Formats: sequence, structure tokens, C-alpha cells
Amino acid sequence: MLNDEGYYTIDFEDFEAKARDEKVRVCIFCNPHNPSGRVWSTEELERVGEICLTNDVWLISDEIHCDLLRTGKTHTPLAKLFPDTDRIITCMSPSKTFNMAGLMFSNVIIPNKGLREIWQARHYGFKNPLSIAATQAAYEHGDEWLKQLRSYLDDNFAYVEEYVKQHLPLAVFHIPDATYLAWIDITPYAPQNVSLPLFFAEQAGVLLEDGGMFVANGEGCIRLNLACPRSIVKEGLSRISRVLIEQKVDQKPGEKVPVHV
Repeated sequence: MLNDEGYYTIDFEDFEAKARDEKVRVCIFCNPHNPSGRVWSTEELERVGEICLTNDVWLISDEIHCDLLRTGKTHTPLAKLFPDTDRIITCMSPSKTFNMAGLMFSNVIIPNKGLREIWQARHYGFKNPLSIAATQAAYEHGDEWLKQLRSYLDDNFAYVEEYVKQHLPLAVFHIPDATYLAWIDITPYAPQNVSLPLFFAEQAGVLLEDGGMFVANGEGCIRLNLACPRSIVKEGLSRISRVLIEQKVDQKPGEKVPVHV
């Protein structure tokens, strides 16, 4: 990924070089992307597909966040753009959208007959009746609930954006196109040579994930789950900003740290 002040795009030169490597046989593609929250454009998706298919690379498109879009955004399934191939596998699930991960039910669409038979032979195929009933109920009757959820998430993201601007102005944050996850670069404030999840757990009582869980160059970034009441978001951000400002002042005495409390 290329990072332009918090806006992420695909490094297609690097991507194509990897696809050309004869040892590379499959690409697991995240659409929408986690953790950046990008909803890929049709042009980006077409280029990804063309590069992979031209180089005989199978595509597994993870589209689990496709229902959780910001208002006005639309999601395009990768396979929709390549109707003549059976080498794109699509993975979706109600688990993120409807908070049903514990029911362990998902949709894996495998158009290639031979590969589907291998999957069916090796995969444990028991289907929990409760999971089936819950999934059917969510998809048939959850539309209005999902609309309200999206609206609430939009407002949570707007709150985070304004809070970061006011209290951590050196941090980099953009409201993502999709997901319920805020990806924030706190490098100017972050303590050095420490585990950020451990630091925030011990110093702020906040459990979060850092960039090291996702990419090799994610140092200094944190990922926040905003699928919760706004009161929790407010309290969490308050604790995060407080300990960052305190440690920044302690770490470099005399340095003026931009902050608005």
C-alpha cells in the first residue's frame, strides 16, 4: 500500500511484480480494505483482477465489510467485474454487519467446480440450525436496523475526526469509506520502542490494536473499534489523548506539544 498522508492506494508496480513470481499462486484481497477502510474503485478492482488472472494467480476476495459503508459509498464485488472467470472466490458473512461472529456462519462462493469439490471434501460441513435461522432473519429483516447502524457509525466517525483535530492535531486520521474501524497514525505522540496495545492497556485502560498486527510498516498506527455507544468512544478517546499528551511532555521536556483540552 502507498500511504499519502493517511490516504492509501495499491502499489501496483509492487503488486504486479509479486504476481509475476511463479511461486505466487493465490492472492487474498481485502475488499473493502481493512484496516484503511478503502472502498476500491472499479478501475482499481479491474487492475487487480487483470494482473492476477493474466499471471495465473487465483483470487480470494474477502468482502466481509461490504455492508458497512459510509453514507453515499457503494461496494463492487470483485467477481462481478469478471463474469467469464471461475478463478475468483468470494468470502462474505453476516458476522461483522450483524455482530454474529459467535454463530460461526459465513458464505464462501466457489464457482470453480473442481475446487468446490475439494473444499467440500476437506471442509467440516456441519451447519448449526441456530446459525442458519439467525442469518436468514438478519438478511430478511435487518435492513432498517442496518440503515440506522450506518448512520450511527457515520456520526461516530465524525466525532472522532473532530476530536483528533482538536486534541491530537499532529495525528493523521481520515474517515474511512467502509468498516467500523478507525485507523489513526499517532506517530508524533507515540512512545518509542514499546508495545502500543500494552501501553494503552496499562496506562489508559483501553484495549486496542496497533499497526504491527496488519502491515510491516504500520508502526505508530492504532485501530479503534467504533461499533459501540458514543459514550464509550468519547471515554476511550479521552483516555488515549490524556496518556499520549502526558508521556509526550514527560519524554521531551520543554517541547511545546499542540493540544487543545
